[in-house]
Amino acid sequence: MLSAFAIILVLQQAAGSTVVWETPSAPPEPVVAAPAAVSDLPAWALADPFAWERAECNPMIRRDSSLESCQTRVRGELFAALGDRLPAGLLPSGTPVPCLATPGEDGAYPVQCGVPERTAAAAPSAQAPDCRPRPTRQGGSVAFVTECRTEGTGENGGLSFRLGKD
Repeated sequence: MLSAFAIILVLQQAAGSTVVWETPSAPPEPVVAAPAAVSDLPAWALADPFAWERAECNPMIRRDSSLESCQTRVRGELFAALGDRLPAGLLPSGTPVPCLATPGEDGAYPVQCGVPERTAAAAPSAQAPDCRPRPTRQGGSVAFVTECRTEGTGENGGLSFRLGKD
């Protein structure tokens, strides 16, 4: 067993000790990237494109031009400078929107293509007051007083709990 281990050790050292001389190959040519589109937008416009659109399309800045034409111009400039990094809300009209898997009502993630639809949050429904005339004792007679309560409240008009045996 020891002799087999010694032979394997010698063979491994012999295989790795040979030196192969090759002629050096020419270094690969550096890949020259296409010159990036030089944009005249400031750095903060690229960092926050929504703020840039608000600043450029401010009525005091755009003066006589319409809001739609200003947004078209600004969004086109931002799309040219940012490309795929431009948020979906600022894509120029006619630009295809990528398909996304969005969570659905049933917990599944269906694929939705195009601009996502905005849904309004469910507003809490106002509870209708329950107004009824109720008899009350005033002195030696009975008077009917109208009391208004919201639906769903108990006789006490709110949450109640008992302490003790009563």
